[in-house]
Amino acid sequence: MKSIKEIFIVGNGPSSSHTIGPSKALDFILNKYKDIDKIEIILYGSLALTGKGHLIDVVINNKLKDIKHEIKFDYFTKVNHPNTMDFIIYKNNEIFKERIYSIGGGTIKVKGEKSNKIVGIYKENTLKEILFYCKENNKSLLEYVLDKEKDILIYLKNILKIMDEASIRGINNVGELPGSLHVIKKANAIYNEAIKNDNDNLKNNALVMAYAFAVSEENASGGIVATAPTCGSSGVIPGVIKYLRLNNIDDNKIIESLAVAGLIGEIIKTNATVSGAVAGCQAEIGAASSMASAMIMNAFNANNEKIAQAAEIALEHSLGLTCDPIDGYVQIPCIERNAIFALKSINASQLAFLIDSDSSKISFDEIVKTMYETGKDLKSGYKETSKAGMSKLLSK
Repeated sequence: MKSIKEIFIVGNGPSSSHTIGPSKALDFILNKYKDIDKIEIILYGSLALTGKGHLIDVVINNKLKDIKHEIKFDYFTKVNHPNTMDFIIYKNNEIFKERIYSIGGGTIKVKGEKSNKIVGIYKENTLKEILFYCKENNKSLLEYVLDKEKDILIYLKNILKIMDEASIRGINNVGELPGSLHVIKKANAIYNEAIKNDNDNLKNNALVMAYAFAVSEENASGGIVATAPTCGSSGVIPGVIKYLRLNNIDDNKIIESLAVAGLIGEIIKTNATVSGAVAGCQAEIGAASSMASAMIMNAFNANNEKIAQAAEIALEHSLGLTCDPIDGYVQIPCIERNAIFALKSINASQLAFLIDSDSSKISFDEIVKTMYETGKDLKSGYKETSKAGMSKLLSK
């Protein structure tokens, strides 16, 4: 299993698959091929169908502003992976071709490039294996991560900083989100209503939603966010971070809890997917909710079994969630969904505290497998293509 740094990647929104992934792909091309005369980029599947709404053309044009290039959106050719890109490079009267896949969460895979793979640093690949190892060695999940990644807390301290900065920008920004939907930003209004509320429970819930909205709106505007595990679900954990601070959890504990959340996310990414184009929004927002629930449990000093239980509950009750963004924008239903699932993460963790973990009939690993199987069974229209479901309601 790879580093949990693969779960928390910093970059421009609105989509880790459509903006961060293609940006990394272009970095690979430009590093491999110098003095290029021209590049043709052919986008397939979800990258073609929702690419413009996800600002993929903006990212490519900015990256290649000094190089002659052409972007082609191929809506019809069937490909093995829904986020497939072909690069045709013209250099010194020679033509080179590269196929690259944006596999979710900002991670790319280059066809035929073994060196592109990051060496796994975790021997164990499932939560069952990790829990067994921890029991045998009397370790917490946090200690397990710290044993494998000595510098991870330094890395996550910066991730928390990025999340906080996105939260502050989002709370303060007003106006419309970019694009044809003319969606009004709501984080500022929710925040202002929250701080006026005399009911502490309603006030705190509203603040959680405000922070989730804030980061999601920054993401939708193409701002800098941290994937958690994707751009489209980047608002869930910042919303939960606000909840933890409202409960007097200090930043050191929050950073440690991010490590546990990252472990849950990497297990999902390794054994299933975090790509909405592959398995629907259950793979993005469901994974984020599962990570956030584990984060809450660690912050409140729950044991390994309770953390696993909360992660399972959150993912179990996200099964079947479709990814059908209207007009291809990461706005409706994406932003509101981040707020709802931030609260759902809190509820899942509270339920895990109330239920005996020994009575659980379904394991986290089984739910990860079920989520992946469910995603593969979803019709393509419900997997980030904007061809079915909610995406048809306001689309032109």
